[in-house]
Amino acid sequence: MRSRFSRRKFLGGTAGVAIGLPYLESLDPQAHAAVACESRQRFIVGFLPCGIHMPDFTPTTAGKGWKPPYILEPFAELQSKISVITGIDYQDTAEPADPPGGHGSGTGAFLTLRPVNGNTKDPNRTSIDQRIAAETSACKRPLASLQLGVKTTGDGCDKAPSCSFLESIAWSRDTPLPNITDPAAAFTRIFAGFTPMPAGATPQVDPQAERRKFIRTSILDQVMSEATSLEKVLGKSDKLKMDELLNSIRELETRIQNLGTSGGGGAMCMMPAKPTLTDSSPYKDRLSIMLDLAALALQCDVTRVLTIMFARGTSMVDFAFLPTIGTTALHHTVSHHHKSDANLKKLREIGRWEMQQWANFLTKLEMTSDGNGKTLLDNSLAYLNSEISDGDAHRKFDMPIVLAGSAGGKLKVDGTHYNYYPKMTFPRGRVGPWTDAESSKLPLGPSSPMTKPKAGEDPQGIHGSKLFVSMLNAFGIADQTFGIGGQTGPISELMV
Repeated sequence: MRSRFSRRKFLGGTAGVAIGLPYLESLDPQAHAAVACESRQRFIVGFLPCGIHMPDFTPTTAGKGWKPPYILEPFAELQSKISVITGIDYQDTAEPADPPGGHGSGTGAFLTLRPVNGNTKDPNRTSIDQRIAAETSACKRPLASLQLGVKTTGDGCDKAPSCSFLESIAWSRDTPLPNITDPAAAFTRIFAGFTPMPAGATPQVDPQAERRKFIRTSILDQVMSEATSLEKVLGKSDKLKMDELLNSIRELETRIQNLGTSGGGGAMCMMPAKPTLTDSSPYKDRLSIMLDLAALALQCDVTRVLTIMFARGTSMVDFAFLPTIGTTALHHTVSHHHKSDANLKKLREIGRWEMQQWANFLTKLEMTSDGNGKTLLDNSLAYLNSEISDGDAHRKFDMPIVLAGSAGGKLKVDGTHYNYYPKMTFPRGRVGPWTDAESSKLPLGPSSPMTKPKAGEDPQGIHGSKLFVSMLNAFGIADQTFGIGGQTGPISELMV
């Protein structure tokens, strides 16, 4: 018997109301699964410059229940909603580094996993955030994506043909997407068209607006009869989807009823006063306000794809403002620590402070309800990393990666430390993949934790491309490769 519900599936009511349905296998078993625009998934990227002191970042045990090392202690209260991933390697992809230098190669490949060296006009250098924005999460948002950053001085352009390879992480094909670094400009970009009610003013009732609100908030009642009829032909899993959709509409009704006259979002979407900070204001103040604006952009659902650079590659921010440092500490200079105890102490304090700023940002998302018993953080996937691991050697392996949120339950970001290099002596070695030529340079042997892959085997270890494929798959994008990595498919243990 042919279903009376067409492939283009809607629930219809009076007053011209129609609700688009999610993909329902029961009605369309031949169709490919797709991510619906109703999805609340967000993709967030944080970029930390100049690497991290890995001995104070890396948990000493894998799995769950690990004790946060010094740099990760700010995440203690969020530990069940983050995962630390260590041992990820994309050395072969980013190198050779000269030109550009070690920071330019790492920043240029940060979200593209494509080399800069000899490849500066790569038409395929679209970054993962833009891939996700184009395919899924940008559905009908005012801003398809948002690039934020904090303007800082840098130690030159690192021999790169363009400073863009140090100052941008988002790319559309061969074009860098510049960051908004001025807080006032970021505010204007986010809140364009948002008109708040003046303080102390009394809301005026607009009969037409009230009529529109009534129509919107009665959607569920209008379509309930048809929904009940439709559920009779649905399978068990599709009934759960339908229930989730109807529950989300009821929650949307409540949010609409709570809307003020500002025209913005719900109770958690509050427009602050326009920032008075400028690009010359103290760095710590500018980073704080930019992270606050990033959180507001997500809370107000202005965008669902957002990147923020704490600073550009080769950042020369002076962290003397930290009480635990108190003396000159130019980030790039200190990152070339030469194993100096004084420099290493500064690096661990810088890393811990950066993690505290990110933890504060994530906490704002965790405190924001996003419906269905989930928080905004639950429905997000926040990827935090640096362009290098150890700043002294410009390594692109054993990267300092923190994931937060589970992309709406699509990834196992649940307090697990995924460790792909079990040795705990530092610096930790490479885990691959590598070419035959490069493997001949490695200290392979009975005492080495690394072994050369046999013919037909995947190279040992996890390339960054597998992590990126995992993130794409979590957003419903079925790609099995990303960038130039030599490994295919997702990280299986990370997938739900």
